[in-house]
Amino acid sequence: MKSLNDRYSETHGNAHETFADLMFCALVLLVLFVMALAVEVSQRVRADMDEVAEVTKVESVEDIESLSAEEVAALSERLQRQQAELESQRERMLRQQGEIRELRADLAVREQTVQTEMAALRGEQRFTGATEPASLLVAYDYRKDRFVFVRRKEFEHATTRKSGESAVAFSLRSTSELVKLALLSRRQRYYTEEDANRLYEAFTGYRQINPTEDGYSISTERLGVTYAPGLSGFIAGDSELPDDAATEIETVISRGFRRTAGDSDKMYPAATISVDPRTRKVTINGVELMAKDFKDLLLSFGGRGVMLDFEGYEGDAPDWLVEQVLTPTGYVGKTPKLP
Repeated sequence: MKSLNDRYSETHGNAHETFADLMFCALVLLVLFVMALAVEVSQRVRADMDEVAEVTKVESVEDIESLSAEEVAALSERLQRQQAELESQRERMLRQQGEIRELRADLAVREQTVQTEMAALRGEQRFTGATEPASLLVAYDYRKDRFVFVRRKEFEHATTRKSGESAVAFSLRSTSELVKLALLSRRQRYYTEEDANRLYEAFTGYRQINPTEDGYSISTERLGVTYAPGLSGFIAGDSELPDDAATEIETVISRGFRRTAGDSDKMYPAATISVDPRTRKVTINGVELMAKDFKDLLLSFGGRGVMLDFEGYEGDAPDWLVEQVLTPTGYVGKTPKLP
């Protein structure tokens, strides 16, 4: 203080200037001290944090290593149980995804069915090919005075010449197949003339489309009857048909099969079938038939088939009727389909 005062005295200064210089020096020293202290504190804090982290890590490892065998087993069991639960959830999710895919597929099928039904209601779908005359194929066993209904498909195959087939080959094949068909027919039910006519009468007439040069015409037709004298001879047991037998066959068939159940505006002959689910039999115009007899009768129709209206049960058709009659003959509904 004194030396400074003496210095300032020499330079003509006063005491106030000397004190101000002293305070400035003290302030500079204080700033330097604070800065040094801040650096020291920062280094110590960083060191303490590293030490705490290291201690924590050591303690964690020591905690795991300090577990007993029972505690380790319990921990392992808990982990295995959690893993099993995860697998179960995964399987459940996969199963649900499969169910969702099945539901989507079923929904697509139902949507297609609805679209088909709507198209039918709008008249966009129609049955075609119903231009051939409907007929019933019968044979007459002149030795037993009985009728039998013959399977149309086998008969047409035997009597239709194939492309490229010679006349001799066709004759031999036709005779062989007709003999087999005769043997099959002989194992079927035989009908009296009255019963055969009653079955024929059960079916209505039908409307037929007749194409013309400029368009078409519509006519009311009656169910026809087709017969083959040669096949009747095979059924009767003759290799060659006698002359009197041919005349008898034609006379018997031409005098019957005249009455029908009436006309109809349908494109197919139709009949009402009474079903007895208890006895598994059907009745057509008073004639009682077993399931096999009914199937043989339906297989004898040709041209366009017939429509069947069932009565005697509610809901869907009985299983035995579907499996033994309708499905083998192609009648999956009231309108026949190809078997």
